Amino acid sequence: MRKLSYVAGLIMLILSSQGCKKANDSSPSDAGKVEVFINDVPFYTNEYLRIPFTLKTWEWRMSGYVLKQVVVTDDVTKAVLATYEGDGLPLVYSNPPTQRLLFPPDQIHDYYFSIQLPVPINQKRPERISGKLVFTDTLLNSTVVAGGWVFTPRYDESPTLIQPPVRGKHWMFYDHAGNGYHFYSMVFTGGQIGTGERFATDVLRLNEIQDHYYDGDPGQNSSYFSYGDTLYAVADGVVEECRDSVTDNDGNRKNHQDFYVPIDYAGNYLIINIGNGHYAMYAHCKTHSLMTGKGDSVKAGQPIALLGNSGNTSAPHLHFQVTGGPDFFMSRGQPFVFKEFYLTGSFREPPFATPASYFNSLCEQYGVITCSFVVQ
Repeated sequence: MRKLSYVAGLIMLILSSQGCKKANDSSPSDAGKVEVFINDVPFYTNEYLRIPFTLKTWEWRMSGYVLKQVVVTDDVTKAVLATYEGDGLPLVYSNPPTQRLLFPPDQIHDYYFSIQLPVPINQKRPERISGKLVFTDTLLNSTVVAGGWVFTPRYDESPTLIQPPVRGKHWMFYDHAGNGYHFYSMVFTGGQIGTGERFATDVLRLNEIQDHYYDGDPGQNSSYFSYGDTLYAVADGVVEECRDSVTDNDGNRKNHQDFYVPIDYAGNYLIINIGNGHYAMYAHCKTHSLMTGKGDSVKAGQPIALLGNSGNTSAPHLHFQVTGGPDFFMSRGQPFVFKEFYLTGSFREPPFATPASYFNSLCEQYGVITCSFVVQ
């Protein structure tokens, strides 16, 4: 009897260490580990301290579980920092991973999803973060809670500090703040995981009243306010790779999109080694507009190309990102901030009542800013 009690106790200890429990405190034997797979350097926007991370979990769908909530908490105060549910749940990569870019997908045997936690800038930053995943067990019609993941944000490190890649008024930045398309993008191929687009932003210029980005026929590049605008080096560096010969699409027609290798999605592009293992990448440049070539040195603020509509685009814009390696997609995306910008409004919201300057930060999603070169 003692031996049987010992075995039962040992089983319960093993199951509890796996970080899952039913609402009635019993633990499913197929529960697995939840861990922080990527812990990126946090960065500031005009509204938030954004703390980016990726979770790696066991294949819970094979157990009949449906994810209902992701709850992120301050592990010190136990206050809830964010709850994601319904349409707000992050995209989950499972086997086989859904990916584009002509990469042959690997077979993966874990789940991955990414969160960019927004902490209001007037709120005390969390010194340690934890959380839980809440599932519905469709087989037993019960609730399962998985926890056990804790991490410390990398506050002792700073995001890459650069100049903006454009100049002038009415520039709108999007798909860089939040859990959207760029941030959640992961490529699983050749035994590697690429996150090159993780902190990428798409950039285009609006009209004077900041409510539209083109006027006239959307199928013509000349209708777009930013088409042909000058792009600038964000830091001193050396051109690592570039291409200049891809024909621009005509407006929103997507009529010159021939993709044979992954980099074709970038169209005409520049990859600049800006030092410290970081690379600034510009995609969708205008045909034959590059003002520099492979191996050339560039200085911060130097004109380098024109904004175009080449590659995987539905309208003229700049796709810009910073990575930890020279591969556009398979490198690790790195957070970056601008030395200074002047916020004037938002494309999706009424203009802010009081425009203001911001330093060492980014604008929030769909923020409209004035960009200028800051003397070193």
